[in-house]
Amino acid sequence: DMIFVDGEAWPPNIHGTGTEDYFNTGVSPATVSRVLNGNPAVAPELVRRVEAAVAHANYRPSAAGRALRRQRSDLWAAIIPDVRNPFFHRLVEAFEKVAHANGYSVVLCNTHEDLQLERSAIESVVGHQVSGALIAAVSASKSRVAPFERAGIPVLTVDRRVAGFTGDSINVDNQMIGRLAADHLVQQGCTQPLIVTHAGDLTPLREREKGFVARMRELGHPMGEQQVARIAFQADDKRGEVRSALDAMADVDAVFATTNTLTSHVYVVLRSAGASIGPDVALIGVDDDQWNVMVEPPVTVVEQPAEQLGEWAGQLLVARAAGRDMKHARILLDPVVRERASSLRHQLTAVPTSLD
Repeated sequence: DMIFVDGEAWPPNIHGTGTEDYFNTGVSPATVSRVLNGNPAVAPELVRRVEAAVAHANYRPSAAGRALRRQRSDLWAAIIPDVRNPFFHRLVEAFEKVAHANGYSVVLCNTHEDLQLERSAIESVVGHQVSGALIAAVSASKSRVAPFERAGIPVLTVDRRVAGFTGDSINVDNQMIGRLAADHLVQQGCTQPLIVTHAGDLTPLREREKGFVARMRELGHPMGEQQVARIAFQADDKRGEVRSALDAMADVDAVFATTNTLTSHVYVVLRSAGASIGPDVALIGVDDDQWNVMVEPPVTVVEQPAEQLGEWAGQLLVARAAGRDMKHARILLDPVVRERASSLRHQLTAVPTSLD
């Protein structure tokens, strides 16, 4: 009968190679499996003999075979909407560090904010029997994580909520992001801000807008609908739409951009219009990136703890993989303001510009 070690025939096809002699010494397939998987309980002499046979046969264990036997692979999946976004870049990097430290590799899926691409990615990674998954969903109402749950694969959401999902989630207090931005601008004397955000049902953006509007109202500066510009993710000319929104508000004295990409568009538009960013129109964005401190004036942002989000996500999947009996986690982290010259109506002699 054929014997399988970790899902593969053993010994491998070695006829006529001289390798047969290595396997005529009574080493069982179980011992071979233990050696290949690094079990320290195997006697050194047996380890030496198996390793010599493996080297002579140029044998490589099959990850697919191990996944078939264990019904799980040594892979985690990270399904995110935009690999170019510095926030998701830092989040996934921290997630990968935890994965590698615990013997996992990470498969990265970029959905481009497209629901169909997200569904295809989920189908693919479930089919590959990943051991856990992180997802920043495209839509709060339309994204589905049920395929992971049906397959018994631990899954957690980060940054964005999914309707009806009661499992592990790690988010930033997005309403606080909006409130912090409003507080900072009002402290600078700004009372006629414009919000530049994306259209759609993404919970982080809606909550940032909601927090900003609520705080402005509390501070005595209620906002009208004309003070919110919602730009489609797939819009061909985002800067043109920003320009139109600014032109429609002649008395605008500040802009709150709800993502780092939108912040860059606003910055370029204000520059090209000849506005003095800070003294004329204050600018505050969300999430930090290198460009924010390479321009003049450097850009004030409300920063999310991306690395902490990724690390928490990895630790939760490690715990789930270990079979720990624990309640579903609901983790909410706080943002911080990185104050720089772009939002200061009266310039300081020295402005912090570090990315610490």
